[in-house]
Amino acid sequence: MMMQDNHRSLYNLIYNEAVTLIDKRNAQIELLKTEADWKNYQNEIRPVLSAPLAQFKKTPLNAKVTGTLEREKFIVEKIIFESHPGFYVTAGLFIPKERQNPAPCVIYVCGHTDLGFRSETYQHVILNLVDKGFIVMGVDPIGQGERMQYIDPETNKSKIGGATREHSYAGVQTLLAGTGLTSYFIWDGIRALDYLETRKEVDMKRIGITGRSGGGTQSAIISACDERIYASAPECYITNFNRLLQSIGPQDAEQNPYKAIACGFDHPDFIHVRAPKPTLLVTTTHDFFSQQGARETFAEAKKSYAAFHYPENIEMVEDFGVHESTKNNREAVYAFFQKHLNLPGDNTDVKTEPFTLEELFVTRTGQVATSVGGRTVYDLNKEYLKKKKFSEKNLKETVAKTAGINFDRWLTTAVFTGKIFTEGKAEVEKYFLENDKNDYALPVYMVKKAGAKPSEKILLWLHPEGKSKVLEDNMLDRIINSGYTVVTADLPGTGELSDPEFTGDGIVQRVPFNYTFGANLVGKSIPGIQAEGIDLVMQFIKSDKRLERPEISAMACGTAANTFMHYATLKSVFNKVMITDIPATSLDLIEERYYEPALAYAKVPGSILYYDINDLISQLPAGSVLTFKDGGEGTDEAAKEKINSKVIEFLK
Repeated sequence: MMMQDNHRSLYNLIYNEAVTLIDKRNAQIELLKTEADWKNYQNEIRPVLSAPLAQFKKTPLNAKVTGTLEREKFIVEKIIFESHPGFYVTAGLFIPKERQNPAPCVIYVCGHTDLGFRSETYQHVILNLVDKGFIVMGVDPIGQGERMQYIDPETNKSKIGGATREHSYAGVQTLLAGTGLTSYFIWDGIRALDYLETRKEVDMKRIGITGRSGGGTQSAIISACDERIYASAPECYITNFNRLLQSIGPQDAEQNPYKAIACGFDHPDFIHVRAPKPTLLVTTTHDFFSQQGARETFAEAKKSYAAFHYPENIEMVEDFGVHESTKNNREAVYAFFQKHLNLPGDNTDVKTEPFTLEELFVTRTGQVATSVGGRTVYDLNKEYLKKKKFSEKNLKETVAKTAGINFDRWLTTAVFTGKIFTEGKAEVEKYFLENDKNDYALPVYMVKKAGAKPSEKILLWLHPEGKSKVLEDNMLDRIINSGYTVVTADLPGTGELSDPEFTGDGIVQRVPFNYTFGANLVGKSIPGIQAEGIDLVMQFIKSDKRLERPEISAMACGTAANTFMHYATLKSVFNKVMITDIPATSLDLIEERYYEPALAYAKVPGSILYYDINDLISQLPAGSVLTFKDGGEGTDEAAKEKINSKVIEFLK
């Protein structure tokens, strides 16, 4: 480990965990040889995507045609249906006038554009397929096209931002409820297939799906879960998790199936579960989705197809380009569907005339929310959470498993790096803590009276923004003068262990949910990773030879209380505990349509099914805990002084 890379510790910890899990999975893949082996594997891996769908039930689609467009060779029906009661999906059904009866149909799912399937880029592919005799169903994904989840009625645009922010903001709430946005995307695809079954023009034995970028994601996940899709051609998405995490990292919410890597799932499994149905991987050499990963996935996928005796049904096309749709790749897609959906013809990519955005509006205003109302993922998430039931007796085991906490690092060296002094003349000893895994160094301050040895009375003080904020607090010197030594640290993701240059498409209001998605993929959580950091700090305190019998109390501020309470529940070693500005519960955040991203970032996905922060606080010994709803932020000086005085009195 290089100290210069220490600010990336949170991402590195997630990546290291992923590599361990991926290596374990890959070793299992190497053992699969026969058709029977692969059938068993399909049965094992399919539930990773399909099991969460059990919470959804098929209800009436209540489908309507809201309008029709006509051109010389085809018509377009504007479709709206309900994938859940009151949850509307907008789509366009493009029907050639001259076609087979019934005809093959391709579902076109689009990438991350606010325009949905109306984008000229996506219309071009749709209209080419229609020109070749395919019925095509273009579908708006959640948070795109006419399906914005957080609409501003005055502007008819999203209050949250573009498509990836819409996905991530909604996706974090689904994570809190113990599921993922991936399931909602898959279910929309399943219900679109249910709608196609009502159309006599469509041959349900000849169904294909394709789309680029986010549409590639949807093509992969939907075709992996619904056997009615015979031919699948995901474009500019498939790679593998190792190469993804080495490069651009976890993307927005729907691209990260709930605890996928922890459950042994990787990108090749989108294809393995379909084997031996025809699949075409559509790729470009300079895509930001690693092309090396795509090649490795293709090489692995060939093994299952060979075992099923259909090696010709797995194909890959690679063209020179960036994250884009090239002419060669489009023609390869047309030829793929012509071959496997039994509609032979010329695969030449022809010039098309796109419709205007307004022409393809399914609803009156171009947004479901301002035309027909209806529900959002936020509404559904609350409803499905209420239907879940769980009881757990062993709280400690549940906390450790849910948060992904493993206290398996041991302090090797506390490296002294110097001293500074506070304005009140307290002495600050600076350290960074090395551990036996040598994966990061944890920065620590020990604050005590100048020139004196540390007091046996220790206060572990945690702030969500890191140790420097503790030095700025006007209560610090009063605590030192009352006989305490304060120990504070930067936990992974805070202070010196945060990466100010981190970028990702899951960042909402400056909160990097990409970390949340990555941690969840490997079965961990941000509070869980940080709780492991607290364990190193506690080892540091106990290893200080100047302290014979340290009496340790703790104070956690704001969202740092989530991390602290996970540690305290598992290791009850504190004499007194204070929680200032106690954070909102997970249930509060699920109930709030426009929640504060920073509050959700500090929560453990899925924990609400078993416990919330109040349950953890209740485990502390009676009389040992003092909590404040507000730790002083936004209050007047008199109120701050009152809180400070209560803290000092409580510590006596």
